Amino acid sequence: PGYVIDERTRMTMDGETIDLIPLPLAHTDGDTAVKFVKNDVLMTGDVFRSVGFPNIDRGNGGSLKGMLDAFDTLIAASGPNTKVLPGHGPITNRAGIVAHKRMAVALRDQVAKMIAEGKTQEQIVAAKITNRYEKQTGNAPGGTGARFIGQVYAELKASS
Repeated sequence: PGYVIDERTRMTMDGETIDLIPLPLAHTDGDTAVKFVKNDVLMTGDVFRSVGFPNIDRGNGGSLKGMLDAFDTLIAASGPNTKVLPGHGPITNRAGIVAHKRMAVALRDQVAKMIAEGKTQEQIVAAKITNRYEKQTGNAPGGTGARFIGQVYAELKASS
């Protein structure tokens, strides 16, 4: 793997303060956000996307808990005027991350309830529980809703 930041690191370059913010076990096992403090810009990498549903790369160390923790870290690192540069999609703001986290938590809770009712992954995907979020996620192509539900299902099922 590449270079991994284990703890928040601050540096200065050309008069700009830059914070490297580790987001462990989120999209993958080594994600890092970059905050340009003076310019109030936060680059999230693939942990946050303003288009499409979250992508938990479980095969490369990503996890649902890490993703939700990372959203909290990104929200804490951004203010009301922060420009948020996502890994995918147009530039957004702190409110975009907040809405994304709320959506992920609501879908996690719904999947957990359906697992407890004995539903299979296929049945949960077929229930189209992501439909109410399609507008929020920009109707991203490629089945990102079904992919996210499958990732959540796999993680929740493994821990039940």
